[in-house]
Amino acid sequence: MAKTGSQVQSDIYAFLKASKLANAINGGIYREGLRPRDSHNEDAVVIFTAGLVGEIQTGVVTINIYVPDIDPYGNGVQTIDGARCAEVEQLAAEWVESLTASESNYKFRLTQTIATYNEVETNQHFVSVKLGYRLYELY
Repeated sequence: MAKTGSQVQSDIYAFLKASKLANAINGGIYREGLRPRDSHNEDAVVIFTAGLVGEIQTGVVTINIYVPDIDPYGNGVQTIDGARCAEVEQLAAEWVESLTASESNYKFRLTQTIATYNEVETNQHFVSVKLGYRLYELY
């Protein structure tokens, strides 16, 4: 029986929650829509993006990891914490690599390069991971 989007999202959430990446960020792990609006922590949000049903289910789950901006000159002007974003990108890449070797009925790959984007309204940036999956039925 095919998994639903919520089930796939829950599986990826569990993989992330149990990872070294989760321990390396100072915030929480959330499903889409559940991250506190006023959070200034390094939170990760798991988003079911797309899926196709077939003999082998395929799809994409997006993980956004938020990194608060910094005020490097103490003048109230916020800017990207470039060093921390680069570090989180590398941690995310290592997590994805660990998933490819995991013991599950999923196979994972990146669908685009891990990159950092600006979240203007919250004075944060986020590292975006587009994780492609193939889900094989166990018989």
